[in-house]
Amino acid sequence: MNTRTNQTNIYAIIPEELWNGISENPAKDLAVIVNEKIIQDIIPVHMVPNDINTIKLPGCTLLPGLIDAHVHYSSVMGPAFLLAGVTTIRDVGNDLHWILKERSFNESNNDSGPSIVCCGHLQDGPVKYWPNMGRANINADSIRSSVKEHINAGVDAIKLYTSLDVEMVYAGIDEAHKLGKPVTAHLGECSVEDAISAGLDCIEHLSGCRPAWANSTQKEDDALIDLLLKHNVAIDPTLVVFDRVAKGLDLVFERDNSRNWVHPSHLHYWNEYQLFIRTNPLKVQQEILYLKRFLLRAHQSGVTTAMGTDTPFPRLAPGFSLHDEIASYVDAGIKPVDALRSATSVNAKVLKKESVIGKIAKGFDADFVAVKGNPINDIRDITKTELVIRKGMVISQLKMQKDLKSTFDNIPNDAITLDFFDRIK
Repeated sequence: MNTRTNQTNIYAIIPEELWNGISENPAKDLAVIVNEKIIQDIIPVHMVPNDINTIKLPGCTLLPGLIDAHVHYSSVMGPAFLLAGVTTIRDVGNDLHWILKERSFNESNNDSGPSIVCCGHLQDGPVKYWPNMGRANINADSIRSSVKEHINAGVDAIKLYTSLDVEMVYAGIDEAHKLGKPVTAHLGECSVEDAISAGLDCIEHLSGCRPAWANSTQKEDDALIDLLLKHNVAIDPTLVVFDRVAKGLDLVFERDNSRNWVHPSHLHYWNEYQLFIRTNPLKVQQEILYLKRFLLRAHQSGVTTAMGTDTPFPRLAPGFSLHDEIASYVDAGIKPVDALRSATSVNAKVLKKESVIGKIAKGFDADFVAVKGNPINDIRDITKTELVIRKGMVISQLKMQKDLKSTFDNIPNDAITLDFFDRIK
């Protein structure tokens, strides 16, 4: 940054190209004026005042900060998310009061981690699958009470889990919508048809979407796609988590540099996770192809395609796994610009934050990632992070490395880590 003024809260970013989160192609010769935490304006480069600080980014494309819509957050993940350019995450299952405190902490400390949109506990049935992330509910009245408690505590959305029956799913969605909050779900006992009929807003993992997981006909796909479109239901496929499980013995992951950003306790869980040693890995690998085929058909038909990862499940490094998910969308046949929209403006809409994040526009949060090259021409450029800014603060890579390494000697006491170790006992 070239310091040329005492107006320390105002500066200009001048990239080679700027992609605003919406347009088909990046624009040239534009500068972003940042005033504290907010985008004050986007102006032609020649109009940038001579007396303000500038950050010049030759050879780089400036994009909105990336958004991961499916995370189970641990405080040790914050630096990795930021270094990968992920400035916002949606936590879809965690201890209620812990995640609310983390959300508040990150809002007060811009370089501690990403902004957090949270759901609190997973709303599960009478026997919760995840002891620490889950909340057990014995009937429809129980889940109404839990949903109300969570929303009154301040969550942004509600997450329903696999063991809920139809009546409980209806009750959970009804109560959340009465109180003005969206609902996403990992479906299990309740069918996708019943959940959609109840008013579900988003489906995680394409769970319950049987045609997406099988060698279905175009007619079978279209029936489900038409249902999603009719009720305006978004999908968040999380392809990358299934890919990791399907290729559990692929030794390339042992040489993945993103492992350097993963806490040792989580690496230990990855190494012990028994799903990596499957009796029929070819079946799961085939399902990945079916999932990609359905995703492409759904996207081309106009279904809202969000983007998440399920970090930190095995071999999903915080932040960097979102780059892999973006690449998976392109590998499925989706245009790079559409994959990037899913990770920015589309995710912002699904998270009900479309007025503040996901775009480079006047009045929006000053969240940016600058990458060398142009990922709309070559999606691999999304990995070439040059600069990350969260709410106007330039993120220091050296500080992030130091902050992360300082956590490595202690096991974090959060829900996801506790549940990991419960699984491998």
